[in-house]
Amino acid sequence: MTANEFCDRVRSRGLKAIAGAERTVWVTHERFSMLRLPSCFLNVPRKNEIRDVFKQSHALMLSYVVEPTPERPPNALLYLCTDPNYSLEKLGKNARYDVRRGLREFEIRFLEQKEVHRLGKQAYYDTLIRTGLSPKQRGNFDHAFGRPLRDKCFLGALKAGQLAAFLQIMEVNDWVSLGGYSANQFLPFCPNNALVFYAVEHYLGRQKRRVVDYGLSSIQAMSNAEGLDHFKRKMGFATTPVHRVFDVNPLVRPFVSRVTSSIVSGMLKIFPRHSMLKKADGALRLLLQP
Repeated sequence: MTANEFCDRVRSRGLKAIAGAERTVWVTHERFSMLRLPSCFLNVPRKNEIRDVFKQSHALMLSYVVEPTPERPPNALLYLCTDPNYSLEKLGKNARYDVRRGLREFEIRFLEQKEVHRLGKQAYYDTLIRTGLSPKQRGNFDHAFGRPLRDKCFLGALKAGQLAAFLQIMEVNDWVSLGGYSANQFLPFCPNNALVFYAVEHYLGRQKRRVVDYGLSSIQAMSNAEGLDHFKRKMGFATTPVHRVFDVNPLVRPFVSRVTSSIVSGMLKIFPRHSMLKKADGALRLLLQP
């Protein structure tokens, strides 16, 4: 789909989506911020674009990534794959073994959203808990997948009528973005390896997309970032050092302080799996770095 079609489909879910410069899109991220997509666009937005997005969205914060500079040193890693000849033979020995096992154990195919809604609850909740988030605070499964998601498609790994894992995929212009969920009981059989391999080969090799984006390293103080980093590298994704920017709405800028950061950190001790608090804590730490 085009960027404009993507915006329309995001808005159909009651979320905000604003077209940015150079075919980028700003979309609602959590409840208080807007995220620029795709992450692989590393240009610095013009001041009037930032101003207009704040004005139209009423967001408290905007998040985007740019190329590092001496003034903006690297503070995150971006995981991208751009190899049009991506193949099993290009992966390491252990990755090849895991992919082959996953392909043997599971049926890999694109899913209708109703199938994800019917079968994906365990994978969704298990993933949130593994990544240190509370399902109660993140949003329940029916809220996340019970409404039409016309801006996304789904690729699943199925076994004996059960959905072991699935990818939530955005396809816009020449880029594709992946996000995954998997059930704990099936992890030894490598469903994630099979899914990611199938998706990357499909989009780069068959559909000739330019880039598959597997997200950014986490800003959260406590996460399974090391395990995710190892998995993504293993599956052929290159790491690009970037500077992750958090622009705060001028109206709330006075509240960005070490006092506020201490308050959020204290609340995290009480609610350690609260997703918004974890991300707010990470954003404040980055904003307050010297």
